[in-house]
Amino acid sequence: MKKLCFLILMMMFVLVACSTNQQEEAHYIAKSEHWKAVYHSNTEEGLRIFYLGEEKDLGDLQITIEGSKQSITFDDVRVNTNKQFILTKKESTKIFKKDAAPMIHIQWQSYKETLEIRTLV
Repeated sequence: MKKLCFLILMMMFVLVACSTNQQEEAHYIAKSEHWKAVYHSNTEEGLRIFYLGEEKDLGDLQITIEGSKQSITFDDVRVNTNKQFILTKKESTKIFKKDAAPMIHIQWQSYKETLEIRTLV
């Protein structure tokens, strides 16, 4: 009887452990005239926003990411030397959920652009 109880407990433990670690993958991409955004839930980087233009010094940016339930605004941020702005995975998973359609608004110098996110299959 003890062996049967132990076996049942072990099976329940394995089932609970497997179900809590499963996450649906989400993949998104967006592109505008000057910007491209890429998000893959199975990478460590989170959201990456690339500047596609030729300008060398963009100055301070304002980036607003609007999700279905919340939004995040970053004031006075800059792209790195590779012309990228990277949002950590922890911060970006709050917005980028499966079947969500976030919008990214970027303001720099006297320009404004909106990137409409599309889900990759």
